[in-house]
Amino acid sequence: MRSMIVIAAALAVSTPAFAAEGPSEASAEAQDMAEKLNNPAMQAAMAGGLSAMMSAFLDMRVDGIAKALEPLNGGKKLKMKGNTIREMAERKDPRFEEKMQGSTRAAIGGMGALATAFAAMMPQLEEAMGKMGEAMDSAKDKAKDQLPDAN
Repeated sequence: MRSMIVIAAALAVSTPAFAAEGPSEASAEAQDMAEKLNNPAMQAAMAGGLSAMMSAFLDMRVDGIAKALEPLNGGKKLKMKGNTIREMAERKDPRFEEKMQGSTRAAIGGMGALATAFAAMMPQLEEAMGKMGEAMDSAKDKAKDQLPDAN
């Protein structure tokens, strides 16, 4: 995770932010997204929302899941060690939920770094796409010249 953040920062510093004629709409949108994802308030809100969704998932009862899996187990009843996914996870690691929340916050921060790198790379990506389009057009023209007439 740290290496991704270092690479993103290096790209952001070493790459010109926008071409001389100004940013394209896609570049501007990428920059706007990077700013939003790097905003601490937005990160806190996203982490809170993701934690709430994960909490709801962890509260899911496993007895229904076990029942659904019985046919795959030769019809034998599956014995689940816990009533919810949370109980099963915490049985193996009592600090499971605490670690999960820390990982969630780190992942949200990583998204901000990745968005910053993407925004910095956007002008070069657009330029490369333009060159690829020109190359494809040139290849089509050459292919048309080399094909015999269908008449």
